[in-house]
Order: sequence, then structure tokens, then C-alpha cells
Amino acid sequence: MATMKIENGKINFCCKMDKCKHSCCGPFEGISKEICNIDSRPFDEIVLTKEDYETICEKGFKHLTEEGYSEVMKKPYYKMALESNGTCKAFKDGKCSIHDFSPSLCQAFPFYFDMFSGLCAIDCEGFSDDKWTELSAFNASIEKAKKMYEYWLEFYSDVSEK
Repeated sequence: MATMKIENGKINFCCKMDKCKHSCCGPFEGISKEICNIDSRPFDEIVLTKEDYETICEKGFKHLTEEGYSEVMKKPYYKMALESNGTCKAFKDGKCSIHDFSPSLCQAFPFYFDMFSGLCAIDCEGFSDDKWTELSAFNASIEKAKKMYEYWLEFYSDVSEK
């Protein structure tokens, strides 16, 4: 698998979309076994921003969501409901049944922000040394990654008070 490279405003990534063997990227186990969150939540949770949750409910798919609870922060949050094997319940017949309004976390993939490294990407078969795309083509995904980072900053904004 190729590693992420950015050169001359281009990134060595091209989403394979429906040609990808993972039409949905499926259960995520984290980027390292050395990283864990303070709530000890599993990495396969697809946490929803408030806007994600509201949109999914407005579109009539509330049944695909569930409420989680942060024991550390003593507050609820919303997430996508998962099958017992970790697959999102919105994954039907080999594709995402809510793709047009999928959660920010899904739209951000493979990008995320790390406090040590800045913009990062999760290993994905879309990375290769022979396919290059203008980085600006991923502005929407990067914006969604920023939204998720902002979500977590807000979620833990009062951590010292707990």
C-alpha cells in the first residue's frame, strides 16, 4: 500500500468509489493499538455531529442511529447503529443506503486531523504512486474532517470540570 504524498498541489490518492472492494470502508479498528480515547469507546463507532443526526432523522432514518453515553464527560452523543460484526446498519446490498447525506466521519474518509501531525490520511487502497489528484478536489472531505475535529474539541471542552 502506498503512503500519502502531496506534491505540487496534488495528492497520490484517487477514490475508487464503486470499483473499490470496500464500497463502504467498514469497521475501523484505529490507526494504532497504542492510541485509545479517554472514554474507552471502540474505534468502530461512527459518531455523529449534531447536524449529521438532525439530517439523518429529517430524512427518515432515525432508526439507523442510536445514543451513546460518555461516562467520562457524563453526557450523551449520537452514533450510527452497527451490526454485531461492526458494519454500519446503513450498509445495504453492498453500498451505503444514506450515501447522499452520510455522516461527516464517512464523508471525511480517508482524511482526519491529528493534534501532532495536522492533516493525515488513513491507509486506503485509493493511495498509489501512479494516480494523482488535485488536493483541492478533496476540499469537501477535508472540511468534513475539520468538522469532526471541531466536534471533538467542543465535546471535550469542559473535560477539566468533570
